[in-house]
Amino acid sequence: MRQAYYRNRIDSFLLQKDIEIIGILNLAGTSFVRQYTMATISWESSLSIVKKSLNTLIQKNSDANNWTILLEYEIPRLSGRIDLVIIAVDVIFVIEFKFDRKRFEIADIRQVEDYALDLSDFHLESRNRAIIPILLAPLAATTSRDISNLAATNIKPTLLANRENLANIIYDSFEAYHDESVEGIDLDRWEQSEYRPTPTIVQVARALFAGHDVETISKSGAGAINLSITTKNIIDSINEARKANKKIICFVTGVPGAGKTLVGLNIVHEKKFFGGHDFDTAYFSGNGPLIKVLREALARDHFSRMNHLYKCNQLKTRPKKGNSEREVRTKIQNLHTFIKDGIRKQTPPTEKVVIFDEAQRCWDAKHFFNQSKRNQNREIIPFSLKQNSEADLLLEFMNRHDGWAVIIALVGGGQEINTGEAGISEWGNMLKSRYFNWEINISPQLLRGGSATTGSYLFDEVPSNVVIHENVHLHLNVSQRSFRAGNLNSWVNAVIDNKPAEARGLAVDIVPAYPLVITRSINAAKKWLQARMSGTKRIGLVASSGGLRLRPYGINVKEEINEANWFLNDEKDVRSSYYLEIAATEFAVQGLELDWVGLCWDADLRRDEQTWDFRNFSGTMWRKMESPVERQYLLNKYRVLLTRSREGLIIFVPEGDDKDETRLPSFYDPIFAYLVSCGLEEIS
Repeated sequence: MRQAYYRNRIDSFLLQKDIEIIGILNLAGTSFVRQYTMATISWESSLSIVKKSLNTLIQKNSDANNWTILLEYEIPRLSGRIDLVIIAVDVIFVIEFKFDRKRFEIADIRQVEDYALDLSDFHLESRNRAIIPILLAPLAATTSRDISNLAATNIKPTLLANRENLANIIYDSFEAYHDESVEGIDLDRWEQSEYRPTPTIVQVARALFAGHDVETISKSGAGAINLSITTKNIIDSINEARKANKKIICFVTGVPGAGKTLVGLNIVHEKKFFGGHDFDTAYFSGNGPLIKVLREALARDHFSRMNHLYKCNQLKTRPKKGNSEREVRTKIQNLHTFIKDGIRKQTPPTEKVVIFDEAQRCWDAKHFFNQSKRNQNREIIPFSLKQNSEADLLLEFMNRHDGWAVIIALVGGGQEINTGEAGISEWGNMLKSRYFNWEINISPQLLRGGSATTGSYLFDEVPSNVVIHENVHLHLNVSQRSFRAGNLNSWVNAVIDNKPAEARGLAVDIVPAYPLVITRSINAAKKWLQARMSGTKRIGLVASSGGLRLRPYGINVKEEINEANWFLNDEKDVRSSYYLEIAATEFAVQGLELDWVGLCWDADLRRDEQTWDFRNFSGTMWRKMESPVERQYLLNKYRVLLTRSREGLIIFVPEGDDKDETRLPSFYDPIFAYLVSCGLEEIS
């Protein structure tokens, strides 16, 4: 199937009647339009401007007759279509129309930049080709931009056009960027090019809950194959449980950013393959910020789609944001709410298939009891306090089903960052001691150990009273997050595991595609991040929750953060990550990602000769951290922070101050020296 609704040579396009072109577009739109392609431009009012500009262009360059024009070219990852693509020998023009605008809006510029970036990053036939994004607002005033300054990358600066100068802009750009020594683009291969996007978890959630399959938006080589195979194996397990009327628990592991959450959401979406329904299949997470961001993103997207239908007279009642929020609430649920409901009643839960994300972070019995006791007065409907771990309770709730039931436990290695998180071994303890009627499907990484689980096992010794099926396809070993650096997680583990030589060797391969940079200046870090803003590429600062002496540099880790605003709002909003005024801690960013990250490294994790020195700031001074568990949590916090970026990382290490006993240079200099020895390049 063609990705564009319409494709033709420019000379044939100019000869074709407008009504014929519009008919082709309308037919294509109704035949295979995806749900996220709801808004298309009004071609009735647009074709005349396009044809007039192209006729003018041909007068200046007659060879343009042979160029190719494509209308409504699909970009699945961004849930949209490019209004107009022109393939001019070896140059690609990406044109976005905004016919009702009287000025060039930054949001519109970011949109066309996004399209160009997507083609460059994920569209194989567009890689290393000159790509020129153009925003066309016919009613806007002429804005000049010097195109003689060639961009260092293949994506050129966005050009701003109106009805008067579009032809000249295309002509001048082609003259500047066309290279006669470069082979021209093969049109058939380009339109049918392999597309390997690596969407963010927010983009995945939006697309899935708008009704699309994951293969459409995630085709990233081995990573996509891994995701598809893992999903199929889980669905096979669900169908086996249904047919044999038994209970199965699947443990899925993966390196950070490999797509564990994506697999979980996809199982909810693919319930038709195992006879599931909205009411008996659900995704749960105890990660409050992740739930908050996903729910808000889905609610905004649903509200926007409903508004469009209302404006098109396909809905009679004006949509309300609250209705959209309720629509998504049942599909993505908070784990702790599910547990409270399970304690209040003794009947089986409605859900027969449940996905528990970050299963290793479930609370132990003591922490669950203390938290419940602390929050009991806030409960509208009180529940009995229990001295049980969350893993115990979740298994007990699902065990209430007389027949079959399935639990999918998604497990991240080295991700425990909170006091009271029992770790994955608590699940093993419960399965072998109380719930041995459950069959276990498990990845080798969790059964036998591996780097992805950072030494964690389900069982200390494999029990004989439980049926266990080892399945290699339940492990995701390719990071989807850092698509430019498949071995970034290995580098992070080497840094955290105190192996600088290994880290330096890995960095040599990583850095050409994925910058690893370090600085002693917070302003230099901010400028470096701001220089990488393009399209809706997201930048932001992160820091350890223990980084209390970053405050003199404007980083207050105790400042309250609204995660949804920080992750979702645009660059005009002071609450967003773009402003670089609020640093998110590991608690806010775990399970989520940014495109470019600035990690602010404080003296809580410092160096002592050749090893790590662990500290927490209490009162007016740093105190040694003695607890081995607390030390591991601190290492995990920095592991989480180091793996949040998709495209590049800069680390800010303060210089310190001889006059401040809490910020002495001797705290920070060894940190800086160690990180440089791990392969980071210094900038000032």
